[in-house]
Amino acid sequence: MYSFGLKFLIYKLIIMKKYFILFFAAALGFGLVSFTQQSTSVPEIPATLDDQFEIPENVQGVIDKSCFGCHNTDSKNDKGKKKLQFDQLGNLKTHKLVGKLTDIAEVVSEGDMPPEKFLSHNPEATPTAVEKKILAEWAENTAKKLSE
Repeated sequence: MYSFGLKFLIYKLIIMKKYFILFFAAALGFGLVSFTQQSTSVPEIPATLDDQFEIPENVQGVIDKSCFGCHNTDSKNDKGKKKLQFDQLGNLKTHKLVGKLTDIAEVVSEGDMPPEKFLSHNPEATPTAVEKKILAEWAENTAKKLSE
């Protein structure tokens, strides 16, 4: 009834159909397993300095009054600008920021900043004892928080 060639062709199609179904079932199974498998690793959420570093208004007021004139990107005081730029603190790596904040706390507490020469020309920039304490404590506490 059927010739040998036609029987062979039908046999090949049946075998190919079985392999196709087997392949499709395996792919579907792997797909379902990969979508239903729960991740065992905790996703890493990168911490940004914005989450950890903030200058409160009272501290910003002291900085604006007594520090920012020399310690900013646009300052004409090259020495002050080279040592510290308050407007660039948020761009520092955490370990460098901790170092800068520690330095701020130290020089303000010791009375080295603002310098006497600057204050003699700008007496209105003289921080009160309370303002010095506010700035120094903020710098020290923020450095500790960032170091944890």
